[in-house]
Amino acid sequence: MAVDLWRIRPNTSSSPLSQVFERMADQAFAPYSSESTINGGTTGCQSLPVNIWETDDTYGAALLAPGLDEDSINVTVHDDTLSVEGELSFQAPQGARMVWQEFAPVKFRRSLRLGASVDPQHVEASYNNGVLLVSMPKAEHARPWQVQVRVAEAPSAQPLTSA
Repeated sequence: MAVDLWRIRPNTSSSPLSQVFERMADQAFAPYSSESTINGGTTGCQSLPVNIWETDDTYGAALLAPGLDEDSINVTVHDDTLSVEGELSFQAPQGARMVWQEFAPVKFRRSLRLGASVDPQHVEASYNNGVLLVSMPKAEHARPWQVQVRVAEAPSAQPLTSA
């Protein structure tokens, strides 16, 4: 059994009637679209998928961010919050005319509370193959401490006296 996938060319017409239909479709599907700004939607920023893990000493994060220039990525850490923002932009070569476009330039932003303070001077971030890896050592005061339990001497036996 063969499955045929058909795609139509996007309508590049800007007739008033096509604009009306486009707005109607945007409004109809606004609750299901992360890009919609209708009825107080997003501010035009996308979010990145993320995985977070924790060890006794460190938090780690992996964010999917394919196609970015490392100069467009901004990673900040403040207390227990990691913030990552940037912009994906693609320009057609000089003199070229775009005939199909399924993604446009987009800004992204993601802020995550980690639960414990991070040592901002030792945070490291690397970007490779579309994945941004961030290593965030916990602040010294936020790390768990092992407490030594001492065995106290049993109090000496005292005779019971009746009053």
